[in-house]
Amino acid sequence: MITKPPDISLIVPLLNEAAGLPGLFATLAAQQGVNLEVILCDGGSRDGSQQLCRELGANAAFAVQAVTTPRGRGLQMNAGAAIARSNLLLFLHADSRFSRTDALRTAVSAYRKMSQEAAGPVAARFRLRFRRQDARPSLAYCFYESKARLNRADCIRGDQGFLLQRSLFNSLGRFDTSLPFLEDVRLAAAAAERAEWLLLPAEISTSARRFETEGLYERQVANAIITDAVAAGWTEFFSSLPGLYHCTSVSGRLLLFPLLDGIRILLAAKPAAWRRSFWRATGRHVAGNIWQLFFWLDVRSSFISGSGPDGVSTNWLRWFQRNLERHTRGALAETITAAAVWVWFRCLLIRYRPPTKTS
Repeated sequence: MITKPPDISLIVPLLNEAAGLPGLFATLAAQQGVNLEVILCDGGSRDGSQQLCRELGANAAFAVQAVTTPRGRGLQMNAGAAIARSNLLLFLHADSRFSRTDALRTAVSAYRKMSQEAAGPVAARFRLRFRRQDARPSLAYCFYESKARLNRADCIRGDQGFLLQRSLFNSLGRFDTSLPFLEDVRLAAAAAERAEWLLLPAEISTSARRFETEGLYERQVANAIITDAVAAGWTEFFSSLPGLYHCTSVSGRLLLFPLLDGIRILLAAKPAAWRRSFWRATGRHVAGNIWQLFFWLDVRSSFISGSGPDGVSTNWLRWFQRNLERHTRGALAETITAAAVWVWFRCLLIRYRPPTKTS
């Protein structure tokens, strides 16, 4: 008997996600008006995730496949896509949740309509919201939620869910597995070159637990450093990263000094010409992101007025693009920005240096 392919295949990479799996199954079980299948790609969990997948899958109202793959989110998602039965793929994180029961039906319908109206291929993602323990309004989280709504490849991340046709996914070469992370950033950039990124009229939420535990500022500093290393082509940095990344054993807060000082040592060991090239690339990368300061002003105005991320008016951002953006390109801008980043880096080293122990 030939069964009808599902409307959409959800591909979820797992690594020690047992605590969140019941919530994932619950949010998917609540979805109405859509025929879905879920492919769970486990990269070697040791917390019972695989057994729990089998137990939850056996009682699910939707089709579930569970596969074991080599570790690495890109590798895991590529393996899941290879066995998906639908031609419409949604790459989803295990901590993703939907507040509305029609979110997936709305997404599928909107995607099909967008695909028919667009001149070329289409990729889409959801409107992002963070689930936080502290429910008080936060300008910082509002900024990140608002930025995720911009139609810019460098603002699109995997926690928004990537929705695209299998043919487009394959034409992009699937997820890049050359690095252990940032596969979502690279796919978003590749898709922007061949397709149109669209924002779906449905919301997805992701857990802010890691930001709340490690510290939002500390985590964003680490993310900025990692992103810059990729932009500067410093791939060998990532072989040293696991040994530089530390959290306190009590609070789980990210300790920045081991990372910062490790970078200082690694850079000091490089030839002077390499360091100059690295800092020029860093200056170029950071100069290309100055627009975020002006977008922050827009988000701040919206936040003060009580509007949410969907209500941000980009007046400051448009002003920057008209009047200043052209001045952020070129050797002079790169040099000035690189110098500013170098000073910022040295200040961070001083700020996060552990106090000297006295006998």
